[in-house]
Amino acid sequence: MNLTENSKKVLERRYLAKDENGRVVETVEELFERVAKSISEIDKKYDSNANIEELKNKFYDMMTNLDFLPNSPTLMNAGRPLGQLSACFVLPVGDSMEEIFDAVKYAAIIHKSGGGTGFSFSRLRPKGATVKSTGGVASGPVSFMKVFNSATEAVKQGGTRRGANMGILRIDHPDILEFIQCKQDNNEITNFNISVGITEDFMKAVESGEDYELVDPHTKKVVNKLNAREVFELIVEMAWKNGEPGIVFLDRINEKNPTPAIGEIESTNPCVTGDTWVMTTEGPKQVNDLIGKPFEAVINGRFYRTTNEGFFKTGHKHIVLVETIEGYSIRLTDDHKILKAVDSSLNEMKTEWVSAIELKPGDKIILNNNRNLIGWSGELDEGDGYLLGLLVGDGVLKRDTAILSVWKEGKAVGDVNNCGVDNVMQYALDCAMRLPHRRDFAGWMEIKGRNEYRLKLASLRDLALKMGMHNGFKTVTPELEKMSSDAYIGFIRGLFDCDASVQGSPEKGASIRLAQSDLDLLKAVQRMLLRLGIVSKIYVNRRKASMKLMPDGKGGLKEYKIKPQHELCISGDNIEIYAKRIGFQDLKKMHRLITLLSSYKKGSHQERFVARVLDIKESGFEDVYDVQVPGINSFDANGIIIHNCGEQPLLPYESCNLGSINLKNMLKEENGKYEVDYEKLRDTVHNAVHFLDNVIDANKYPLPQIDEMTKGTRKIGLGVMGFADMLLMLNIPYNSEEAVEFADKLMKFIDEESKKASMELAKKRGVFKYYDKSIYKNKNIKLRNATTTTIAPTGTISIIAGTSSGIEPLFAIAMTRNVMDNTQLVEVNPIFKEVALKRGFYSDELMKKIAEQGTLKGIDSIPDDVKKVFVTAHDIDPVWHIRMQAAFQKHVDNAVSKTVNFRHDATVDDVREVYELAYRLGLKGVTIYRDGSRDSQVLNLGIKKDKKEDVKEDIKGNAEENQIVPRPRPPVTKGITEKVRIGCGNLYITVNYDDKGICEVFTNLGRAGGCPSQSEATSRLISIALRSGLDAKSIVEQLKGIRCHSTLRQMANNKEIKVLSCPDAIAKVIEKVMKLKVEENENFAPIDVPINGSSDKYDDEEELYAAFTDDSHEDHFCPECGSEIEHEGGCVVCKNCGYSKCG
Repeated sequence: MNLTENSKKVLERRYLAKDENGRVVETVEELFERVAKSISEIDKKYDSNANIEELKNKFYDMMTNLDFLPNSPTLMNAGRPLGQLSACFVLPVGDSMEEIFDAVKYAAIIHKSGGGTGFSFSRLRPKGATVKSTGGVASGPVSFMKVFNSATEAVKQGGTRRGANMGILRIDHPDILEFIQCKQDNNEITNFNISVGITEDFMKAVESGEDYELVDPHTKKVVNKLNAREVFELIVEMAWKNGEPGIVFLDRINEKNPTPAIGEIESTNPCVTGDTWVMTTEGPKQVNDLIGKPFEAVINGRFYRTTNEGFFKTGHKHIVLVETIEGYSIRLTDDHKILKAVDSSLNEMKTEWVSAIELKPGDKIILNNNRNLIGWSGELDEGDGYLLGLLVGDGVLKRDTAILSVWKEGKAVGDVNNCGVDNVMQYALDCAMRLPHRRDFAGWMEIKGRNEYRLKLASLRDLALKMGMHNGFKTVTPELEKMSSDAYIGFIRGLFDCDASVQGSPEKGASIRLAQSDLDLLKAVQRMLLRLGIVSKIYVNRRKASMKLMPDGKGGLKEYKIKPQHELCISGDNIEIYAKRIGFQDLKKMHRLITLLSSYKKGSHQERFVARVLDIKESGFEDVYDVQVPGINSFDANGIIIHNCGEQPLLPYESCNLGSINLKNMLKEENGKYEVDYEKLRDTVHNAVHFLDNVIDANKYPLPQIDEMTKGTRKIGLGVMGFADMLLMLNIPYNSEEAVEFADKLMKFIDEESKKASMELAKKRGVFKYYDKSIYKNKNIKLRNATTTTIAPTGTISIIAGTSSGIEPLFAIAMTRNVMDNTQLVEVNPIFKEVALKRGFYSDELMKKIAEQGTLKGIDSIPDDVKKVFVTAHDIDPVWHIRMQAAFQKHVDNAVSKTVNFRHDATVDDVREVYELAYRLGLKGVTIYRDGSRDSQVLNLGIKKDKKEDVKEDIKGNAEENQIVPRPRPPVTKGITEKVRIGCGNLYITVNYDDKGICEVFTNLGRAGGCPSQSEATSRLISIALRSGLDAKSIVEQLKGIRCHSTLRQMANNKEIKVLSCPDAIAKVIEKVMKLKVEENENFAPIDVPINGSSDKYDDEEELYAAFTDDSHEDHFCPECGSEIEHEGGCVVCKNCGYSKCG
C-alpha cells in the first residue's frame, strides 16, 4: 500500500479503531479489510450465490491501491457497532415549535452518529410575526439558527467528527438582511455554513435594478420590498469580508432534480387533509382510504394512474379552508396549488396554477368535469339508492325498522297532484320488494285522517345501518358517498322527489332547487351531483333561523325554533344533464322539467365548470397527505382540481452517500507521456457505483425517516479527487481553455459510465423505490439510483490518497511543516519534485524559497513552461475557478463543492464578477474565500452604500483617537500547557509567548463539566490585555487569591487541589511562564513556582509540554495541530493532521 507518512498519521489519528483508553487496535490494512468485508456482504441480499470473497478482494484492492475511497464515515464506521456511513443529511424545519425542536433533536441524533446536517429555514415566519396560538411574536430564523448552533456545539460526532450544519434562507424571506449579516462576527453561529437561496426572478431584478417582494412564508402575503441590486451588493460585500454567505441558485437545482414528484428543492410541502374526497375509477374515495394504495384518478372524464405509493403522509401542517361562493370547499396547506381560470372566451379558457394563499375573493377556480364519465362500480344499485333517498328526505329511522312517508295532494312531495305521488309509491314498492321482507309485508299503509302513506321495512333499516346511518341520524354519510354511480342516481332522485322543486321560466331562467336545514348534507349532495357532471350552487341561510308558532299536537299552538334553511340550485345546461341522467320519479315534477327545457329556443345556457372564491380561512393543524399522478400531475379534491404533490423542502430526510475516484491513478504512461487510462477509469467507476449502492443497504440510519427516504431514491454521489495532480501530469495548466475542455470531456465520461453501471444494477436488483416519481420513467431509463454523481469535499480522504483535493487547484507547490524538535521540514509536491529533478533545477534552497514565497512566480531559475503549468489557487484568476466548476457541473447530477479562492488584495468588484459569472454559466451555487478575510473584525453593514461609508469613516475616526488596540496575534508562539486540578475537575491551561512577551492564554476544562464559558471568557480578556501592552504582573496580582467555593470545599479531601479557583490557577501558570521567559536559553528549566505541589522538572508529557506551534486564528491555522489550513470545496482542511470543518 503506497501511503505517505502523513496519510498513515491521519488514518491513525482519525480513522483506525481504538479501545476505551484511546489505544489504536487495528492496522491500516485491517481498516480496509473491515470496510471491504462489510460492504461486499450486502450482495447476499440480492444473490444468495454471490461470490462475496471475490467482491471483497475487489473492493479491498480498489481502496488500498487508492483508486477510490468512500467518504470518511464509511471508513470510520463500516463493520463497527455505530454503523453510520453517510456524511450528511437534510432535515426539514417546519413553522411550529414542535417541528423546530423535532429538527433540533434529529440533528443531535445525527451529529452523535457522525453526520452533518443541512437545513432550510425558509418556512419559519419572520421575526416579530404574530403567533396566534400563543398570542406572542415569532423569533425569526436567525434566532433559531443559534439554537441549532448551540445544540451542535454540545454534541461530539462519534469521538472523531464534530457536527457541521448548512443553513439556507430564501432571498424573498422578510428576515433576509439579518440572515446575510448573521455571521459578520466570526464567533457567532460557528457551526454553520450559510447560503442565500436565490431565484431567477431575483437575479432578473438585480440586472434591471428593480425592487423585489419579501413574502411572509406563513401568510404568503407581501410584507415589504427591497431593491434587488442593493441586496445583491450586500451579499457580495459580506462574502468579500469573510467568505459568507454563499449563494445557491434554487431554480437551477430544481431543473436538475431527478425526483420532482418527491420534492422540489427548497420549497414547501403542499398537501391535503385525510378526509378529502378524490374521484377514482372505482368511485369516490377519501384520502385516508388511498394511503399506500395505487389508484386511477379521474380528471375530466379521463383516467390517470398514480404511482405505487398512492397517497403518502407528508407531515402535520398548518391548514387553510378555501370556500367558494357556489359552496365547494377544500382544506389544504396554504402553498398547495389550485388550477385557476385567468382568461376565458366562448371556446377557450386559459388557466394557471396558483398557491391557495394567493387566491383572492372572486377568483375562478376549475372544477372537475365528469360529463364524459360513463359511471363507476360500487355497493348498492339504483333501487337501493332510491329507497335511501326517500328515507333521508321524508323518512324515519328507528331501532327496529325504517319508515318511508308520502302525502297525497302535494303536502310533502312538492307541488304535484296525486299522479306524481302514485308513481313514487309504485316505484318505491318495486324497489322494496327486491329487499328481504316478511311474508306479511303489505307495502304502503294509509294513515287515516292525514292523507299520509307509510312503508315500513326492517331490511331498509339494515341497509341504512350498513351505510353508516343510525337511529336519529339519517344523512349523506361517507359510506353512502362511496356508492356506485347507479346508486347515486337512485339516491338523488329519491331525495329530490321528496324535497326538491322545479321553478322558474324560460324568460327568467329555470332551476331545480333542493331546500334543507342540514348544510353538510347539501354539500355532500353537491359533490355527488358534480361527479355525475352536474354543477350546482348552494345559497346559505336562504331562510334564517327564527321562532314560529306551530301546532303542538294537543290542539293548541306553541312557539318552536326553526332552523335556518339552505338551498341547492341547479341551473343552466346542468338541468338538461340532470333530466337525462337522473330525472324525477314524481311524474308531475318530471313533466314540468321537460316542459321548461323544450321551451328554450336556443337551448339552455352552457355553464362553465368553475367556482368563485369566497374566502380563505385558518383551519388549524392536521396530518396531511399527497400523491403523484404522472402525466397530468393533478387530481380531483372535493371536486376542485388541484396540483399533485412534489414539493418538500430539500427532500427532507435524505442522506448523502459519497465516494471519490483518485484521478491521479487513472493515468498511464505512453512514450514518456501520461494519458488518461479510460479502461481503468471505466472499471473503477462501475466498481465504485456497486460499492456505493451497497453502502445504502449496509448503512445504519439514525432515523427511520432517513432510512425510508434514502432507500426510496438510492441517491449516490460518485465524485473525483486529484484533478489538479492529473492536470500536472498531463502538462495542462489549470487556468487554460485546454483544461476546461478536458474537464468537460472527463466528467462526461464518468457520468455516462456511472449511469451505465446503475442500469446494470437495476437489471439485477430493480429500480429505486420512487422510480415512478422520477424523470427517468417517462424517458424509459431504468436506473438503480436517482443520482450517481456529485463533486463533494475530499479534504481528509485526499490526504489519505496523497493527492490534490476534489477539483481544486493546488494550494501550494511546497509547504513547511513544523515538527516537535524545533525544526522545519519542507514538503514538496511530488509531481513538481519529479519534474524539477528530471529538468535539473531541483535544490533544497530553491524548495525553501518556493515554500516561503508560496508561488513559482518571479523565480527565474524555474523554466517558464513549468511555471505555466504549476500554478496555485492564488495564481489563478477567479474566473477560471468558476469556468472549471461550470465544466464539471454540466455532467454532475447534484452539486459541485468548490471554493473560489481570492488573494487578500481582491476587491468587492472581483467577488461580484464571480457571483454574476456563476449565474450566467448556470452553476447551482458558489462559495468564495478571500485569503485572510477573517483576521479582522467585520463591520456592521447596512443596505445602502452611503451608510456603509459612514460606518467606515466612524471606525477610521475612532482609530485616530489614540485608543489602545491589541497587537495582532503572532503566527508562531512558544508556550506550556499545565493540567491543574480544581473543584470542577481538570483544568488545562496553555500560556503562549513570543519575543515580545506573553501574548495569549487558553483554558480547556476536562470531561467533568464546570463553567467552561467563564474560564474561556477570562482567558480571552487576559489575551487581549496582554497583547494591548498590559503588564503581566498586574494581571497576576488581580487574579491570584480569587476563591471558588466548589474548589475550596474539595481541597480538604483532595490533596491534588493546590489552587483556590480557576483564576488563581491561571495566574500561577502565567507567573511560571514569566519566570520561564527570563531564562537566557529559553529552555524549560526547573521552575520554582509549584502549582501541583512539586518543583521537580516537568518531564511527564501529560503534565507539561512545550513546543513551537503555528497555531493562530482559525482562519489560517488548524485548531488541533497548528498547521496552516486550506479552504477548499466549501470547507477548511488541515493537510497535516486531517482536521476538517465544513461549518
